[in-house]
Amino acid sequence: KTLQNCMALIENRNRVKTVFRWESSLIQLACAGIYYTKGMVVDIPVLLECKELLKYKVGPFSNFKSTARAPIAAMLATGKNPEQTLDKALLVYKLLKREFWTSRYLPLTAMIIAQFVEPEKYEEVVARTRRIYNRIKKEHPFLTSSEDSANCALLALSDKSDDELIDDIEACYTILKPKFFSSNAVQSLCHVLALGQGSAEEKCRRT
Repeated sequence: KTLQNCMALIENRNRVKTVFRWESSLIQLACAGIYYTKGMVVDIPVLLECKELLKYKVGPFSNFKSTARAPIAAMLATGKNPEQTLDKALLVYKLLKREFWTSRYLPLTAMIIAQFVEPEKYEEVVARTRRIYNRIKKEHPFLTSSEDSANCALLALSDKSDDELIDDIEACYTILKPKFFSSNAVQSLCHVLALGQGSAEEKCRRT
Protein backbone atom coordinates (compact mmCIF):
# COMPACT_ATOMS: atom_id res chain seq x y z
CA LYS A 1 0.00 0.00 0.00
CA THR A 2 2.79 2.43 0.91
CA LEU A 3 4.56 1.72 -2.38
CA GLN A 4 1.31 2.35 -4.29
CA ASN A 5 0.85 5.66 -2.49
CA CYS A 6 4.40 6.74 -3.29
CA MET A 7 4.06 5.77 -6.95
CA ALA A 8 0.76 7.66 -7.21
CA LEU A 9 2.42 10.78 -5.79
CA ILE A 10 5.36 10.44 -8.20
CA GLU A 11 3.03 9.99 -11.17
CA ASN A 12 1.17 13.17 -10.23
CA ARG A 13 4.49 15.01 -9.81
CA ASN A 14 5.57 13.93 -13.28
CA ARG A 15 2.31 15.16 -14.78
CA VAL A 16 2.58 18.49 -12.96
CA LYS A 17 6.11 18.93 -14.39
CA THR A 18 4.71 18.94 -17.93
CA VAL A 19 2.60 22.02 -17.05
CA PHE A 20 4.94 23.81 -14.62
CA ARG A 21 8.33 22.62 -15.83
CA TRP A 22 10.21 25.69 -14.55
CA GLU A 23 8.84 25.57 -11.01
CA SER A 24 11.02 24.21 -8.21
CA SER A 25 10.85 20.52 -7.39
CA LEU A 26 9.24 21.33 -4.03
CA ILE A 27 6.47 23.35 -5.67
CA GLN A 28 5.86 20.55 -8.17
CA LEU A 29 5.65 18.05 -5.32
CA ALA A 30 3.26 20.31 -3.39
CA CYS A 31 0.96 20.42 -6.42
CA ALA A 32 1.14 16.64 -6.70
CA GLY A 33 0.20 16.39 -3.03
CA ILE A 34 -2.90 18.54 -3.58
CA TYR A 35 -4.13 16.00 -6.11
CA TYR A 36 -3.04 13.00 -4.06
CA THR A 37 -4.88 14.06 -0.89
CA LYS A 38 -8.09 14.26 -2.94
CA GLY A 39 -7.50 10.87 -4.51
CA MET A 40 -7.16 12.42 -7.96
CA VAL A 41 -4.78 11.98 -10.88
CA VAL A 42 -3.53 15.13 -12.59
CA ASP A 43 -5.65 15.90 -15.65
CA ILE A 44 -3.08 17.84 -17.69
CA PRO A 45 -5.58 19.70 -19.98
CA VAL A 46 -7.61 20.84 -16.95
CA LEU A 47 -4.49 22.00 -15.10
CA LEU A 48 -3.43 23.92 -18.22
CA GLU A 49 -6.86 25.56 -18.37
CA CYS A 50 -6.53 26.68 -14.74
CA LYS A 51 -3.05 28.04 -15.44
CA GLU A 52 -4.54 30.10 -18.28
CA LEU A 53 -7.47 31.13 -16.08
CA LEU A 54 -5.05 32.76 -13.67
CA LYS A 55 -3.46 34.67 -16.55
CA TYR A 56 -6.86 35.89 -17.70
CA LYS A 57 -8.47 36.76 -14.35
CA VAL A 58 -5.56 38.16 -12.36
CA GLY A 59 -3.43 41.24 -12.96
CA PRO A 60 0.21 40.85 -14.08
CA PHE A 61 1.64 42.04 -10.74
CA SER A 62 -0.74 40.14 -8.47
CA ASN A 63 0.64 37.84 -5.79
CA PHE A 64 -1.63 35.18 -7.28
CA LYS A 65 1.05 34.92 -9.97
CA SER A 66 4.03 34.67 -7.65
CA THR A 67 5.32 31.58 -5.84
CA ALA A 68 1.75 30.45 -5.16
CA ARG A 69 0.73 30.32 -8.83
CA ALA A 70 1.21 26.58 -9.42
CA PRO A 71 -0.39 25.38 -6.14
CA ILE A 72 -3.33 27.73 -6.73
CA ALA A 73 -3.80 26.33 -10.23
CA ALA A 74 -3.74 22.81 -8.75
CA MET A 75 -6.30 23.78 -6.09
CA LEU A 76 -8.54 25.22 -8.78
CA ALA A 77 -8.13 22.19 -11.03
CA THR A 78 -9.16 19.78 -8.28
CA GLY A 79 -12.40 21.67 -7.63
CA LYS A 80 -15.74 21.52 -9.40
CA ASN A 81 -15.93 25.09 -10.67
CA PRO A 82 -12.45 26.67 -11.03
CA GLU A 83 -13.61 30.09 -12.23
CA GLN A 84 -16.17 30.45 -9.46
CA THR A 85 -13.62 29.34 -6.85
CA LEU A 86 -11.09 31.87 -8.13
CA ASP A 87 -13.70 34.64 -7.99
CA LYS A 88 -14.42 33.73 -4.37
CA ALA A 89 -10.71 33.64 -3.55
CA LEU A 90 -10.20 37.11 -5.03
CA LEU A 91 -13.05 38.40 -2.84
CA VAL A 92 -11.51 36.81 0.26
CA TYR A 93 -8.13 38.23 -0.74
CA LYS A 94 -9.58 41.75 -0.61
CA LEU A 95 -10.86 41.08 2.91
CA LEU A 96 -7.52 39.64 4.01
CA LYS A 97 -5.63 42.69 2.75
CA ARG A 98 -7.56 44.74 5.33
CA GLU A 99 -6.03 42.59 8.08
CA PHE A 100 -2.59 41.62 6.72
CA TRP A 101 0.20 43.18 4.75
CA THR A 102 0.03 41.81 1.22
CA SER A 103 2.47 38.96 0.57
CA ARG A 104 3.02 35.99 -1.71
CA TYR A 105 1.44 33.76 0.96
CA LEU A 106 -1.85 35.66 1.23
CA PRO A 107 -3.37 34.20 -1.99
CA LEU A 108 -2.97 30.68 -0.58
CA THR A 109 -4.71 31.86 2.58
CA ALA A 110 -7.54 33.23 0.44
CA MET A 111 -7.81 29.96 -1.50
CA ILE A 112 -8.10 27.94 1.72
CA ILE A 113 -10.93 30.11 3.02
CA ALA A 114 -12.71 30.26 -0.34
CA GLN A 115 -12.69 26.46 -0.64
CA PHE A 116 -13.97 25.63 2.82
CA VAL A 117 -16.11 28.56 3.98
CA GLU A 118 -19.52 29.81 2.88
CA PRO A 119 -19.44 33.42 1.58
CA GLU A 120 -21.57 34.75 4.45
CA LYS A 121 -18.85 33.63 6.89
CA TYR A 122 -15.84 35.07 5.04
CA GLU A 123 -15.49 38.14 7.25
CA GLU A 124 -15.87 36.09 10.42
CA VAL A 125 -13.18 33.60 9.40
CA VAL A 126 -10.83 36.33 8.15
CA ALA A 127 -11.19 38.11 11.50
CA ARG A 128 -10.48 34.87 13.38
CA THR A 129 -7.46 34.21 11.15
CA ARG A 130 -6.02 37.57 12.18
CA ARG A 131 -6.88 37.00 15.84
CA ILE A 132 -5.08 33.65 15.89
CA TYR A 133 -2.12 35.18 14.03
CA ASN A 134 -1.87 37.88 16.72
CA ARG A 135 -1.91 35.25 19.48
CA ILE A 136 0.83 33.23 17.79
CA LYS A 137 2.95 36.33 17.13
CA LYS A 138 2.63 37.31 20.80
CA GLU A 139 4.11 33.93 21.78
CA HIS A 140 6.84 33.95 19.10
CA PRO A 141 7.37 37.50 17.79
CA PHE A 142 10.59 36.72 15.92
CA LEU A 143 9.38 33.49 14.32
CA THR A 144 5.95 34.62 13.15
CA SER A 145 5.64 36.31 9.76
CA SER A 146 3.42 36.52 6.69
CA GLU A 147 4.19 32.91 5.75
CA ASP A 148 2.16 31.82 8.79
CA SER A 149 -1.08 33.37 7.52
CA ALA A 150 -2.13 30.23 5.60
CA ASN A 151 -1.66 28.04 8.67
CA CYS A 152 -3.67 30.56 10.70
CA ALA A 153 -6.51 30.26 8.18
CA LEU A 154 -6.50 26.48 8.64
CA LEU A 155 -6.54 26.97 12.40
CA ALA A 156 -9.43 29.42 12.04
CA LEU A 157 -11.49 26.64 10.43
CA SER A 158 -11.01 24.39 13.46
CA ASP A 159 -13.81 23.62 15.91
CA LYS A 160 -11.34 24.12 18.75
CA SER A 161 -11.38 27.42 20.63
CA ASP A 162 -8.59 29.94 20.19
CA ASP A 163 -7.27 29.06 23.67
CA GLU A 164 -7.27 25.33 22.90
CA LEU A 165 -5.38 25.88 19.66
CA ILE A 166 -2.73 28.13 21.20
CA ASP A 167 -2.26 25.83 24.20
CA ASP A 168 -1.86 22.83 21.88
CA ILE A 169 0.62 24.66 19.63
CA GLU A 170 2.74 25.71 22.60
CA ALA A 171 2.65 22.28 24.23
CA CYS A 172 3.85 20.68 20.99
CA TYR A 173 6.50 23.37 20.53
CA THR A 174 7.89 22.80 24.03
CA ILE A 175 8.21 19.06 23.35
CA LEU A 176 9.64 19.26 19.82
CA LYS A 177 11.93 22.30 19.90
CA PRO A 178 14.85 20.52 21.66
CA LYS A 179 14.80 17.79 19.01
CA PHE A 180 15.09 19.94 15.85
CA PHE A 181 17.45 22.67 14.68
CA SER A 182 15.01 25.11 13.04
CA SER A 183 12.67 26.90 15.44
CA ASN A 184 10.67 28.31 12.53
CA ALA A 185 10.09 24.86 11.02
CA VAL A 186 9.05 23.49 14.42
CA GLN A 187 6.54 26.29 14.85
CA SER A 188 4.97 25.56 11.44
CA LEU A 189 4.83 21.86 12.27
CA CYS A 190 3.11 22.62 15.58
CA HIS A 191 0.43 24.63 13.78
CA VAL A 192 -0.41 21.52 11.79
CA LEU A 193 -0.28 19.22 14.83
CA ALA A 194 -2.72 21.49 16.67
CA LEU A 195 -5.33 20.71 14.01
CA GLY A 196 -5.23 17.02 14.95
CA GLN A 197 -6.90 15.22 17.80
CA GLY A 198 -5.15 13.68 20.78
CA SER A 199 -2.71 14.94 23.36
CA ALA A 200 0.36 16.95 22.48
CA GLU A 201 2.53 14.16 23.88
CA GLU A 202 0.96 11.50 21.65
CA LYS A 203 1.07 13.66 18.50
CA CYS A 204 4.71 14.58 19.10
CA ARG A 205 5.66 10.96 19.82
CA ARG A 206 4.17 9.89 16.48
CA THR A 207 5.94 12.78 14.74
